[in-house]
Amino acid sequence: MIRVTSEVGRLREVVVQPPGPALERVLPRHIHPGSDDYILFDDLVHVPQARREHDALSAVLASVATVHVYEELVAEALAGAPAARAQLLDGLATRTRVPDGTLKELEQLDPVALTRSVIVGTLGGEVDGPELFHPLPNLIFTRDLAAVVGEIVVVASASKRARRRESLLTWTLVDHHPRFAEAQVAEVSRHVWDQRIGAPLTIEGGDVLVVSSSLACIGASERTTWSTIVEVADELLDAGLTRVLVVEMPKQRSSMHLDTVFTLVDWDSSVIYPPLVDRGNAEWGVATRLRRVGGATVVERLDMDLLDALAHEGYPLRAVPCGGGHPLHARREQWTDGANYVALGPGVVVGYGRNVHTARELERNGFRTLTAPEFLQVLEGDFKGEADELFASGERFAVQIQGFELSRGRGGPRCLTMPLVRD
Repeated sequence: MIRVTSEVGRLREVVVQPPGPALERVLPRHIHPGSDDYILFDDLVHVPQARREHDALSAVLASVATVHVYEELVAEALAGAPAARAQLLDGLATRTRVPDGTLKELEQLDPVALTRSVIVGTLGGEVDGPELFHPLPNLIFTRDLAAVVGEIVVVASASKRARRRESLLTWTLVDHHPRFAEAQVAEVSRHVWDQRIGAPLTIEGGDVLVVSSSLACIGASERTTWSTIVEVADELLDAGLTRVLVVEMPKQRSSMHLDTVFTLVDWDSSVIYPPLVDRGNAEWGVATRLRRVGGATVVERLDMDLLDALAHEGYPLRAVPCGGGHPLHARREQWTDGANYVALGPGVVVGYGRNVHTARELERNGFRTLTAPEFLQVLEGDFKGEADELFASGERFAVQIQGFELSRGRGGPRCLTMPLVRD
């Protein structure tokens, strides 16, 4: 069963998408924010190095969980269900306006080549193939495509045009892959997709954090709108959550999602960008609570920051400041995803090693920082390769992958992972 009821419970299944030809097709015109061709990357990525960094992340994930590759899952869905192929091709025809001649060429491709064509943006999916559309480099950030909250899959409605073809692939996957056959998909996600509604009904997975089986946090950010939050929260409250905390965030690229400024690293600890909880600061995030009163969903402004609101709801967290709390280091390391950690299990997390001041602060809070190879060696040597023994030990580890190239896309290890199952 697809089920996620926390940010830090033992990871069992996760979806990733390695860097590849789509990133190789990114050109200078794609990285200029003022260009009509802008696709949300801020620089050209050295793809071989990005792949090495991602391989290190995948090896660490695979030491405790089953790792699925997004592209392979989509190809499996296309291979297993004629309806999946029809859905994808129809979406390309009606939502991206692919010419009839091109559509006929796509129809002749096998599932792998068809999937790669849609991702890479060329006929056949090779870097030098005939161009069909812009590439999808942001697909490496699988977190944004969908969020599992409890047993509900909230399929994202992307706010940026550059990512909307990713939604077509994700719906093909969710609707037709056997792994999602019994999954409960959020009704608002289906409605937005079927009715082809864009703004103001947008939500992305980086804004959705699952604190427990009864509480979720959602960022009202640059990418996720209040109208969608209210509809999603209504479904989540129907499904068993007792409240949803909404964090009002500045609408800016530097903190595009809640998980770019706040992530959980243990049951009692978090990494946070200090301005988020600095009242009076322009980036201060006020919290609002959504809950049921007398059968109706009510919205209550708490006039608290996120940490105070979580403590008020029974989840006090120690705050590990991004950048060590130094104003300059905090701003620099937040930009390179210093606050964006993903948990393998309680107290065992993965982040970018380039954010050295954040790593030192984690060490001061009881985490042992290791490179990916060092962690795998410790797991094999000290815990006999048994993840259960690792988590039972209570030791805290902050695994550091390099992140020099991956961070150019404005996403960290949490952004690069879509958990399907956690204990």
